Formats: sequence, structure tokens, C-alpha cells
Amino acid sequence: MLPRWGFLVIGLLMSLAVINMASAQDAAEFGRIFDADNVAANAGDVRTMLSLRTTERQKEISGQIKGKKDRAYFLLISRAQVPESYQIQHVSRAKSGQSVTLYLLGQFSAMPEMQRPRLQMEELISFKKENGVWKIDKALPLGDPDKIQRPKDLTHDPQDANLNATGEIAGRIVKTEFKPGYTLVLLRVMDEEHAVFLPAKEELEKADMPLKSLDPWNLYQFSGHPHKSDTLKFFATRGKSIED
Repeated sequence: MLPRWGFLVIGLLMSLAVINMASAQDAAEFGRIFDADNVAANAGDVRTMLSLRTTERQKEISGQIKGKKDRAYFLLISRAQVPESYQIQHVSRAKSGQSVTLYLLGQFSAMPEMQRPRLQMEELISFKKENGVWKIDKALPLGDPDKIQRPKDLTHDPQDANLNATGEIAGRIVKTEFKPGYTLVLLRVMDEEHAVFLPAKEELEKADMPLKSLDPWNLYQFSGHPHKSDTLKFFATRGKSIED
């Protein structure tokens, strides 16, 4: 039997990162940078692509494309990452104001040379500000939202928590529901969606937990116990917001 949540919640670690939902102006600004990179990739313009990236990424890429074959492969991969169309789902700014994350849902053309069919995919593009100019830092494919792996069910069954095992899980909050007796957080981790169970809303409030930190799109890390049989269910004993 699990220890009482009221006791466990005292151990919740809060490090709230204030991430503001961006305006349409933000989306347009970073969308333009993303578009410029896509145009350069399709044109095979490596110089422009590098100029749009952070100094760290420029050095990393330059060190990998010294030969003709490496350069050709880099351009192939770059073209493969150019969507034929896309939607900006969300833009978030980190507390520092020096980094921004762009969440996209894109439609990508088939690429016979890579044996890739036409597909849709979510993608994360991160930006950093260098000398007052926004630069692309990283691009991370997140998978097809229609093929996300999810828990068998969302039943709150704390008796099936594996108390002999501990672990951590971190990702983007998709949804938070305050249920009678517990809180359910759906957490996206790459191409998986995990059901994370927390104490009831009243207990979280008593522990002075900022409930806004559990809003969708926020990044969060939980510590606790996995489910005995369903790897996509997790019983949290601690948690903290994390920066982009």
C-alpha cells in the first residue's frame, strides 16, 4: 500500500520556470527564421543555413561537413526536415528571455532516396539569442501525433505502484485533470504519452504548489514509482518545473 499522499506531497520540489505563452507576433517572428532556413536548405545554401544558427551549432556542423560526401548527406538530411506545410502549435519563452521554443506540426513529402513515405510529424525548434539576434539552436523531431503510444487506461490504481523501483520522467504537459482524490497529468515524452498521478488538488494547494506550473505546454520532471505492468503509468512523489 502506498504511503499517504499527504505525507509525500511535502517532498514536492518546485522550481517554477515562468514560461509565457507567445503572441501571434512571436509566432510570426520565429516562423520567419524557420522559413528562411527551409529556403536555404532547399537551395543547398549551406552558408545561409550556418548564419541562421548559433555559434555552437555552426562549429558542430562545420566540423561534420568537411568532405563532399558529408556535405551532400547534410543537405539531404536538411531537405528531409523541410515541411511542405506546417502549423505553429505553440511558442514558449524561457524565464531568462534568452531562449524560445517553437512547437510545430508539419506535413513532410515522401523522399524515395531515404525510403520515407509522406508523413506528418511534430517538431520542436529551439532558438537562442546571440548578440541581440535570434538564432536556431536545435531541431528535434517528436513523432506522428496519430501514432503516439498511450497507457492501456487512465485508471488510478495506486496499489499497482512498484514501490521497489524508483525513477524519473520528464516531458511536456499535454493535459492536467483534477479528479476526486488525485490529480492526473498526461505527459508527452517523445512519441509516448504517460499518465502521471499526483495528490488531489486540495493537497497540492496545501503544500503551496503553484498549480499553474501544471498547465499544458509546460515542461515538467517527476520522481516516483513506475506501475507494476504498464510502463506508461507513473506515480509521482516529487516534481519540479524545468526550463526549456
